[in-house]
Amino acid sequence: MLRVDERLLYVSQAIRGQSPAYTLSLIGVVADYATTQIGLARGFVETHLNYNPLSALAIFWMGCTILAIALPRGRWWDRAVLFISGWSFLGAVNNVLVLLGIFGGLIL
Repeated sequence: MLRVDERLLYVSQAIRGQSPAYTLSLIGVVADYATTQIGLARGFVETHLNYNPLSALAIFWMGCTILAIALPRGRWWDRAVLFISGWSFLGAVNNVLVLLGIFGGLIL
């Protein structure tokens, strides 16, 4: 059985190469938050009343960490983690489409 020090070393080595994924998800969450604030200033209403960008960032970073630990090392697996961290931009894309009038948003 691995000691605690060995486990922490394994985790730190696993996530060391994933810094682009963390940066990408951070940019996506910040873009989502910025477009949300623009929409709120223009009179739109946030449908998810408990939305918090810090919890969204924690979810994406937790997903990146779990995948970095669970998946084997390799070019394809690293790209898979990057792809999933890119999902953080979906909120910003949705907000931009609503702001441009292309997508009407959710009707409450």
